[in-house]
Amino acid sequence: MKITATITAIALAAATAATAEVNLKLGHPYDPADPVHTAANTFARVAAEESNGEVNVSVFPSAQLGKVKEMQEGVQQGFVDIVLESVGTLSSFHPLAGVESMPYLFRDADHYMRVWNGDVGEQVKSVLADEANFRIFGHLYRGSRELTSNRKIESIDDLDGLKIRVTPIKERLVTWETFGASPTPMAFSELFTALQQGVIDAQENPIATIHKNSFDEVQDYLIQTSHMANGFTFQMNATRFADFDPEVQDVLNNAAEAAAEEYNTYVKENEAKLLNELQEKGMEVIRIDRAPFRDKAKEVVAQFPDLEEWYLKMAEVE
Repeated sequence: MKITATITAIALAAATAATAEVNLKLGHPYDPADPVHTAANTFARVAAEESNGEVNVSVFPSAQLGKVKEMQEGVQQGFVDIVLESVGTLSSFHPLAGVESMPYLFRDADHYMRVWNGDVGEQVKSVLADEANFRIFGHLYRGSRELTSNRKIESIDDLDGLKIRVTPIKERLVTWETFGASPTPMAFSELFTALQQGVIDAQENPIATIHKNSFDEVQDYLIQTSHMANGFTFQMNATRFADFDPEVQDVLNNAAEAAAEEYNTYVKENEAKLLNELQEKGMEVIRIDRAPFRDKAKEVVAQFPDLEEWYLKMAEVE
């Protein structure tokens, strides 16, 4: 009887352990050399450490699980667990997410963090969880997005007809159309080749992304428009997250915070250094007058009346 009871107890313990194990797939569209991939690996490492190996995250870079929207659809359907991307990329699932892609919304890194970790940011995230079923956690500040081009841009008027790759997000397309350029929606995984082959003339991204993806090899000029500042977040099916035990939720939240802290420190400490390195590699850096861009930004916001109230709430956060 004792032997039978012992065997039963061992079997139950093994079954419980197997049930407790959580295996997750995390996808993003960036190259393994990009700091985003480092952040994803940090997330996976911390999740494993904090759960004693019970939360296992497999990381898939370079759009291996699909393009961004395909991965986010996978999150809703259950075959992708986590996507590491910006809030703005969720605008096709809920219009409110598009507010993050509005030009000249965030003043700097501190303002970005105060917004997303404050009352207004929590309200936005709550709406996205309740109405689009996306839970957003962890905020990785990318820095200001800057323009790179094979055409010398010294004023906003020089953007006329410029063929620029833009993330396929309506708010970003409208921004560049309003600025006077000719935006072309394109997946990030296709960008370097498109620049190399002359399909497009320009792109826009933060300094760290420009540096890590060697855009200096296919672009001559870096124009400091600082037209947008956004970041990455860990995006997960909100219902599935809510179904996890509180211990697993804590593990995922802590892993996201650890990845964000590491990434944010990297951007803060290295942005100026990376800009200098791009100059040393031959890129000409142009410090442009941003006032005309800011004026045009008001026209962009006016074209999205449903977002304007949220934009103003976020912009006014002190």
